[in-house]
Formats: sequence, C-alpha cells, structure tokens
Amino acid sequence: MRLNCTASFSRAFIVALGVVLAGTAHAASPHREPVGFSFTQDVGIGRSVYVVGNHPDIGSWNPVNAVRLRWTPGNVWTGSVAIRAGTELEYKYIARTNSIGAHCDGGNVSWQDGPNLTLTVPAQPPAPYEGKTIYYHSSWTNASILYRLGTNTNFVNVAMEQVGPGRSPQEYLYRLSGIGTAGEPIEFVPNGYLDGQQFWDNAPYPGYGNSNYFTPLDHFFLQDGHIFNYQPPASLSAPQIITNQVNSTIANILGRRVRVLLPRGYMENNWKRYPVVYLHDGQNVYAPGGAFGSWDADISTIREISQGRMREVILVAIDNTNDRLAEYCPPGDSGAGSAGKADLYYQYLIQDVRPYVDSTFRTLTDPANTGLMGSSMGGLVSAYVGLGAGDEFGLIGAMSSSFWAATNFVTRLGTIDTAGVRIYMDAGTGEGNSVWRIWDVYNHLLADGYTQNADLWTVVECGTIHNEAAWRGRYPAAARYLFNLLDEANLLVYEDQQLQMQLVKEAAASDWTARFTSLHGWQYDLEEATSLTLPDWAEAGTNVIERMPWQKRELPLSVGESPSVRYYRIRASSPSVEP
Repeated sequence: MRLNCTASFSRAFIVALGVVLAGTAHAASPHREPVGFSFTQDVGIGRSVYVVGNHPDIGSWNPVNAVRLRWTPGNVWTGSVAIRAGTELEYKYIARTNSIGAHCDGGNVSWQDGPNLTLTVPAQPPAPYEGKTIYYHSSWTNASILYRLGTNTNFVNVAMEQVGPGRSPQEYLYRLSGIGTAGEPIEFVPNGYLDGQQFWDNAPYPGYGNSNYFTPLDHFFLQDGHIFNYQPPASLSAPQIITNQVNSTIANILGRRVRVLLPRGYMENNWKRYPVVYLHDGQNVYAPGGAFGSWDADISTIREISQGRMREVILVAIDNTNDRLAEYCPPGDSGAGSAGKADLYYQYLIQDVRPYVDSTFRTLTDPANTGLMGSSMGGLVSAYVGLGAGDEFGLIGAMSSSFWAATNFVTRLGTIDTAGVRIYMDAGTGEGNSVWRIWDVYNHLLADGYTQNADLWTVVECGTIHNEAAWRGRYPAAARYLFNLLDEANLLVYEDQQLQMQLVKEAAASDWTARFTSLHGWQYDLEEATSLTLPDWAEAGTNVIERMPWQKRELPLSVGESPSVRYYRIRASSPSVEP
C-alpha cells in the first residue's frame, strides 16, 4: 500500500510520503504495524525533521515526543515507526533544533504547512475470542470485577461466575469472560461480599488509581495479588537471589560475583523455561546498591511480573571490577586512557557466565530470549556486544550509554549490519551534550532498517541526570519493552480456545489445505496417521512460531494418489514449555 502527498513549510517545495509497509484487515489488536515516512527539505544545519501525529505511538501531537527521522543525501529524511494496527492516523512533519538544551522545549518546532496528512494503518483480523477472561481465587461468597479499558472510559462493575472449588474448602474459583475488548489493556479491582460485608482486593502496589491492577493480558489468572498468563500452582515460592563466584577462563579478565534472581514460582513451575537478562555493574543493580545507589531492578522486576506487565525472567547481576572502564570499552577505543577490551569481557560472558547460568537454571537460550543491559559504560558494552560482537544476545538495554567514549565503535556501526536485535536506548537531557551521541547510533540503526516502537525504542527523558536514580525510574518501562508479556505463549488463551482445523479443497486443486487460527508464541505442526487405534503420527507440515497476536494460517496436505484412509491433527507447542 502506497500513500503519496505533497506539502510545505513556509520556505520550500517538499515531497512528503507515508508508506504502510505491511498489513492485513480489521479489529482491536495490540500489534503495531511498521509505517515508513519520508520527507524532503533542507531545514538547515543543526536542525532535524521529525514526524508527529494524533496517536501516542507517534507523539500525540507533542513535538517533544515526536519521532526523529534520519537525513539522507538530497535532504531526504526517512524513518519507520510502528503504529497500533487499525489507527486512523493524522500526522505532520516538523523541524526542530538539535541541541540537548532545546529538546524539551515544546516551542522548539516549525510545523509543516497545510492540513494534516492522513493514512489508515491496516487493522488485524478479529480476535478468536470475545473480550477478556479472568480467573480468580477468593473466599468471598460472591465476586465482581470493577474495570475500565485504558484510562478513557468509566468503570463498570460486572459479577463473576462461581465455577468450582478453590484451593481449600473455604475458597472458590471464579470466572468472568467476554468483558471489555480483546487487545486493550485493562485496569480493574475485584470486589465482593462475605457475611454481608463488602471487600475490595486492591493491588499490592500503587500506580494505577487507588492501587488497581493493570495488565495488557486478555486471559489471566489473579491469585494472592499476582497475575498470571497460566493457571498457577496453589502456592508459590518467593523470588530468590542465588550468589556465586564465576571464575574466568579468559586471560586478563578477572572472575567476579554473580547474583541470579529467580522469579516467583520457579521451584514449582518445573514445566517452564525462562528468558534471561544479564546486567552489568551488578553492585548497583539490586537494592540497596552501592555507593552510587541502585537501579532497584530486583524490586521493579518482581513488581512488574507480579502485576502481569512483563514476562517472568531470570536476572543475572554481574559485578564490575577495578578494570571496569577498559572491560566495558570496545576494542579500538579507550576508557580513561586504557585500551578497550570489551572483546575479552564478551568472551567471559559467553564462555564462563552464560554456561554457569544455562547449566544451573531452566533458561531459554536463543537470542530472542537472552538480554544484556547496562547504564553509562555498561550501556556502551551492551550495545557493543549486541550490535557488533556476536549474535548470542537479542535483547539490548543501553541506558545513558557512554557512546562519546567509543567514537571508533560508533563509526564502525555504519559499516556493519546491526539488524536482528531488539534494542532500548535512552538519555536524560540533564546529562550534558556528550550523551547526545545517542543520535549517531540511532541514525545507524535506522539505516539498518530498525523501526521505532518495534525493534527499536528510543527514549529521551527531560531533566534527568546521569545517575542510578534516573535509571531506576526508566528501568520498569525498558524491562516491559524488552520482555513484553505479549511476546510469549499465553497458556490460558490456548486452553480456553478449542483449536479447530478445517480441511478444504478447491474444486480445481489436487491437494487439500488445513486451515486454523494460530495464537502468539505457539508453533503448529500438522500430523497424519492411518489409524486411530494405534496411531503412529508423522509430521505432514510445520508452521513457524506465530509472531502475530493471532492469525488465520494454512498448511498444505500432500495426499497424493494413496487410497488409504488418513487422519490429520494439529499439534501446538511452545519453546517456553518443557516437552
């Protein structure tokens, strides 16, 4: 789909182009569709072109939150932004002064002349289920859910159905289905009566209303203040930190303390494997931290997981050493006068730390489930490892990265293909001009095909400085982005939705096709057998792991000329679930 339009600032002729890169058709879906933007004008030295519009994904008309585009020869500014499927988008191009001091000034803007530009971001197919489904354990004799979607609607109170016993004779299992809209986040609080007295089950953490729950999930289980995308065991082990010394087999790299934070229920959920994020400067990662404070990454992670806002993950905090500046600096650059040896530190990560973690705990080891995160020099080494050193880490969190200390590495990014990771980058405008090198890295990533809000999320926070307090404040959103709960298979959706297969044959075709609706995070295998008495199922076709929230899929059947009776089935599997 290609949309063309012309427009202008007050100075010169401009060609403005918005291109929807891909899409299907209609309904509420959390999926975001890449939209390409291109705009031609010389806006002068020291200024850049941004795109801003009527949706939060593109700034909600606030110039400070607009998405920056990349300059290319001919004064063509280009970039790609992922925008919520189904959005009726209005937008304009703007020019802004590049200085860090002017970034948060809403008046730092020149608007494109003429009416707003418009396009429709293609929608997705309707969800294969109606609204939200909530399970709830409670001793109340009746229970209801007071809820609203997002923040733009009034609260509605709906009674739940008592569907079975709970975990004890004094408890019940409640269920509520079909409320709200699939694909929209829900804010809610359970309430009910026991012995004629009304009770409210507020979330154990503040942040939404009067300690309401808030989650993007469509199907979830609420138990003891925790939200799950699977049916939890009756009781859960608490998160725990396991400390170990991981020695080094790499010359000139010292071994160090490594602290592993296991998520809730790790001891009981033996069927489950977990993504992992490795964090540098481990002394400052968990509360209370060191001399400079703490990210409180343990506290934030435990909270966000418990409230159904990020995946259950394993955190690995890796201490630094007195050789920190050199270890975190890429080779070819220097940290505080010492030649960078991040290549050796990288080898320590993949040859010593990761083998210890992967052999000791139930981890998902593929790049899409393995993250690396740090701040300042730790952000720099995270970017170096993820973008330039290897392909073992597919999730990168680079907070307030010291790109100014690695000019050769930043330049080298323009000569290599960095595609294939999901990366979060941020900076605070109170950090000083040196942090503004983030835009050089940003431009290289756009040139390699990265899309803001999809595999790239760049955040500039107004006023914050270069310290643990700032990183503590931004960590929860970064963790939710890198370990998006909607990225993994939801067992409750799968169990609630009967997987149905339809076999169809076009009149002129010789073979058949199996049609079904696939759910995110599941791989579907088509299998065949010649008997149901003693079935010997054999693979007849395989679909890749579904990456859309839901989608209608097809697998061909090669029946051939065989006269025998054949039986077919679809089998679903997920990499996070033990076979």
